[in-house]
Amino acid sequence: MIGRAVTALLREAGGGARYEVLVASRRTTPPVDLEAPASIRLLLEGAGPLDHVVVAAGDAVFGGLAALTRGDLEASVLSKLLGQVEVALAALPRLRDGGSVTLTSGELSHAPIPGSAAVAMVNGALDGFVRAAALDLAPGRRLNVVSPGWIRETRLRMGLPLEPGVPARAIAQLYVDAIESGESGRVFQATGGPAQVVQRSA
Repeated sequence: MIGRAVTALLREAGGGARYEVLVASRRTTPPVDLEAPASIRLLLEGAGPLDHVVVAAGDAVFGGLAALTRGDLEASVLSKLLGQVEVALAALPRLRDGGSVTLTSGELSHAPIPGSAAVAMVNGALDGFVRAAALDLAPGRRLNVVSPGWIRETRLRMGLPLEPGVPARAIAQLYVDAIESGESGRVFQATGGPAQVVQRSA
């Protein structure tokens, strides 16, 4: 959902700039799997110099604390956390000057709900990684993360009340902001509710 919205927005003349968008997923050719580092390296090695990389993928396990297994935790870390970190590490050296990598965490790291321990764990780790890793980057390279809340379209599909929920396009705009802002080491945060709030967190 988020990936499609980001792709659509970037393909428009957002911010006075047009982007040529290359989409990669498990269903593209070649396929890319966040749990298979070799597939990440293969994609990026064949892409040439890059302006910006956005990662809006990765799975984490929902489940009550008593029911979580080591396998659940490892699966969450391997996919959503290490998978995105692998993309960042592989993409950053291939960026043109001024380029950026934007990852995806989520609001459960700071606004958890029951059954979200594993998800909150990896989301918080991603936010921390970005803040710290950005300090090590050479000039001209940037790293940020978007922390979305509930997506309104997802809630609609699930038959849930639309509030709290942020439209996918509004969340996608945060990725464009991360690309065009010139900032690095930032958490771009979106939360839903009667009044939608979009904010940047240092």
